[in-house]
Order: sequence, then C-alpha cells, then structure tokens
Amino acid sequence: MADARRFDADEKRELDENGFVLRRGVFDDGEIGAIRDDCEALVTRLLEEKRHTKLVVGSYRFELQRRLRTIVKWEKDDPDLLQGVEPFAHISEALRSWALDPRLVDPSKDVVGAEQIDLFTEKLNLKRAHKGGPIVLHQDHPYWSDVSQVASRVATAMIFLDDATIENGCLEVVPGSHREGLQQRLAVEGFGAFEMDPAKFNLSRLTPLEVPAGSAVFFGPFLVHRSLPNRSGEDRRALLFSYQPAGYPHLRDLVNYGPPREP
Repeated sequence: MADARRFDADEKRELDENGFVLRRGVFDDGEIGAIRDDCEALVTRLLEEKRHTKLVVGSYRFELQRRLRTIVKWEKDDPDLLQGVEPFAHISEALRSWALDPRLVDPSKDVVGAEQIDLFTEKLNLKRAHKGGPIVLHQDHPYWSDVSQVASRVATAMIFLDDATIENGCLEVVPGSHREGLQQRLAVEGFGAFEMDPAKFNLSRLTPLEVPAGSAVFFGPFLVHRSLPNRSGEDRRALLFSYQPAGYPHLRDLVNYGPPREP
C-alpha cells in the first residue's frame, strides 16, 4: 500500500469551492486489475444466489437479499442484468480491505471533518457495455438522512475501475452545488422522491469527469451528480466507499432486511 496522503492546501480549496477533489493515479494498473477481479467475484456470487422478487422503485429495480443482508440493483430495462449492489463489505473481505486503504481513508477524513472515521456504506456500480443504464440526477444526502444521524458528514471515495468517458457514461458533477443545500426533488411518493427533478435544475452546469482507471474522486453528500448510459463497447465500473465519523452504525445495521430466507 502507498503512503497515506491528506489533502494539501490546494485540494482543500478545491473541496471548499467545488465540492469534490479528483486525484489521478491513486491505484496502479495491477491494483486496479485486482480490484476488478474482486468485484467480479462478488458479482458471480450474487448471480449464484437464489433470486427473489425484483421491484421497480423510483428509477431503479431492486432485489432485497435477506440472507446476505444486502440490496442488489438490476437494470430497469433488463431485469437479468446486474447493475450494482449495496452494501457488501460484510460479504467480501477482499473488497473490505480496499476500503481500509489509507489512500482512501485519509483524504476522506478531510471531507468528513474527523480524525477517526468508519465505513458507512459501500456500493458497486456496473455499467455493462452497450447495456448499462443511467444513474439519475441526485444528491446522496436525501437517501441517508432518514436513517443516519450524521448524513450531512458522510464522505464518498469513488474509484474508477475503467477509463471513464462521456461515451461510457462517466460521472458528471456540478461544481459548487454542495453549497446550495438540498435541491428540488421529484413531487412523487416513495423512493423516487429522493431523486432530483431535472426539469427544475440547470443541466448545463454538469461537468463530465473523463478520467483514467485508477483515479479517485472524493465528495460529500450534497454534491449534485449523475451518469448517463454506457453506449460504448466496454464496461464502465466504479467502486464507492462512504465514510462517517467513528462511533455510528453502518447502513446495513440501519436497514430492516427482515428474517433471512432459505437459500
């Protein structure tokens, strides 16, 4: 593992002004290859599990995996294509070890604003070639505020596992949006109410982050972001670890998964 690195003065200004800090070359090609292998091993395990009811909730299709105490996301337009999973550190020791890497943990301390931090949740996003769908315009805070006491202090470190381009649906962010508080959301009930209303937001403010694999971006819960579908012939995968001040429960302990079902 490389030496831990906190944000320098310029990066702290970037965080304050833009709401995110982007670092290239955080992980080398060999490490990214290993992380990709760990992610695909998790995907294989999830695909081997007995399938349960898949529900369209808001813009997404979810499956509650009670036995594994996690939520699997499937492509809305292709219910047999896995789009992501959250949380997963408790079912993948290999990926949990990457979450503890100081190259992610130490910079996240500067976003959280605490010297002692723990994992809050972790998410794997998959945009398969030609088929990966969008992640709608949103802020993270609304999804977490009903369950977490410290949702406003959660920091996310996103690792780009493949080269990210506009064609393959790279992350798009709105610099400075973290200073504007909560944005106007869809006037619907249920999970979809956490999504922003794109008709009430100036989408021209979005900035695509086209970066090479091995890069990482750090941001807080109020940054406006989204990603578009993958129209390329290559996968676009991303691994997200979210951190909070130490001493608070992990998201998996705040969600009611109900009694585990028999496999």
